[in-house]
This record gives sequence, structure tokens and C-alpha cells, in this order.
Amino acid sequence: MTRVSSFGHQQVMLTSLLNNQSRVFDGQIKITTGKKEESYSGLASEVSTLLGAKTVYGQTQGYIRSANSVNQYLNTNDIQLNTMITNAENIRDNILDSIAQEQTFALNEVLEETYTTMVSALNTSIGGVHVFSGGRSDVEPVVGSEIADLVAAVSVSDIFQNDQRRPSAKIGQNTTIEYGLLADEIGRDVFQVFKDIAEYNLSGLGPLSGKLNATQINFLKGELTNLDTAIDGMRVLMARNGTRQNSVDNFISEHENQEVFLQTFISDIEDADVAEAITRLNNDKIALEASFKITSELTGLSLLNYI
Repeated sequence: MTRVSSFGHQQVMLTSLLNNQSRVFDGQIKITTGKKEESYSGLASEVSTLLGAKTVYGQTQGYIRSANSVNQYLNTNDIQLNTMITNAENIRDNILDSIAQEQTFALNEVLEETYTTMVSALNTSIGGVHVFSGGRSDVEPVVGSEIADLVAAVSVSDIFQNDQRRPSAKIGQNTTIEYGLLADEIGRDVFQVFKDIAEYNLSGLGPLSGKLNATQINFLKGELTNLDTAIDGMRVLMARNGTRQNSVDNFISEHENQEVFLQTFISDIEDADVAEAITRLNNDKIALEASFKITSELTGLSLLNYI
């Protein structure tokens, strides 16, 4: 005669119930946290890979932030260089008209306004940091906003107080880019022309107003050549700045693509499939309810019911 142990059955069902409870709990944790495991110990075979990927991911994000900051400065460089060139070209056009007509009526006034505008462009700051001051970013690189200040200076160099340290930043593992421009390299030549014209106007050979004599016209022709040289120099700086912008844009694009790849790679290792986890949780809940029901029924069984 085969004997049936009620206690043995109850123990089996109780173990099954506890296992189902554990699976339900794990499923709830996965759905709540979105992670496969609560700690790295649950990913023992892939921990090294995961940590390495996260390290590279953090570095990539740092490079993106650095490159975006550099790009902001390069965009500012482009805007202010364009302002400098446009204003210098306006003076050039005014000088050309004066030479062609052999007279001028507003050259000095236009020169004064243009100089003030160009000084303001070179003293541009971002968040209190002066863009064209080099390492001395806490001070304005150009002193004296009026043409009289330029004339009073012994030399053009005296109005510039930037140093020669050009800002640079690391935007890739093996890539450091120099993005800073200096006020004196941008404005020295064009301001020399302005100084020469202003001093000539105040000298015994001036003023440069009204009908111009042959000497004055020849002087303006010489300064026109110098001004063309200064404008060409600023255009070279603008072209170099544009090349750097293109390079930084490419780095940002590459880093962003790598960031997306790493996000997916890391997610595949540690993130749970929430849809799958919900389905499993529902199935585990059904199994748990069945375990409770069967365990309850077994607990209430007695041989007395069959005697």
C-alpha cells in the first residue's frame, strides 16, 4: 500500500510559492528601476565591459561639452571678425569716394564712429570672459573707445592689453584645438591706418575735409593700400576660424554618434526590457495566485474527509 505524505506535499508547494513570490518581487524591481539587476554582482560576466563602456561614455560627453563651448567662441569670433571687416570696408569705400571726388566732408566723423564700433567688437565678452584678451580674460583687450585715445597713444600697440596666450581646448582623445584670437592680431593693422589718418588730419597738412589737394590725395591713396592689407589679414583670420568651426562641427557629430552607440550598448547590458518584464510579472502573479490557492487547499486536507 502506497503512503502519501501530506507534509511533503505542503513543503513542495510552499517552496514553489516562495519561488513565485521571489520572481514577482524581481519583476517589480525590474519594472520600477528599469534595470536587469540591482547591483553589478548580478552582471558579473559583463561588469568589466559595462564599466569600460561607461568610462568611454563619460569621456565622450565631456568632449561634446568642450567642443560645444569651443564652437560658441568660434561663432563669436566669426561674428566679430565680420563686424571688423565690414566696418573697415566702409572706411575703404569712403576713402575711395574721397579720392575719386577729390574732396571729403564726413571722413573724420565716419572714422570716429567706425573706430568706436570696432573697439566694442574686440571687447566682446561671454559670461564676463573677454573673448580676445588671451589669458587676461578678465580685462578688456582694448583701452580707449574714442579716436582721440588712439591718437594720444605713443604707438598702436599701447591700446592693446591682451597677452599672447591663445586659448585652446581638448575636444578628442588625441585632439587639442586652438580656438582663441587676440585683439592685437585682429585690430593692430587697421587701427594703425586709423591713427595715421587721424594724426594727419590734425597736423599742418590737414584737415582732411572739403576740397583735397594733391598731397592729401596721395596720402589717402597710400593709406588705402595699407587698409587693403589690413582687411586681407582679417579675412585670413576669418578663413582660419571657419576651418576650425568646420573641424569642431565634425568632431561634435562624431562624438554624438558615438554617444548614441554607447547609450545603446550600455542599455543592452544593464537595462531591462520593460514590456517583457511586465508580461513575465503578470505570468508570475498568476502562478503565485495558483500557489496560494493550492497551498491553502492542501493545508485544509485531512484523512477524516475520506473515512
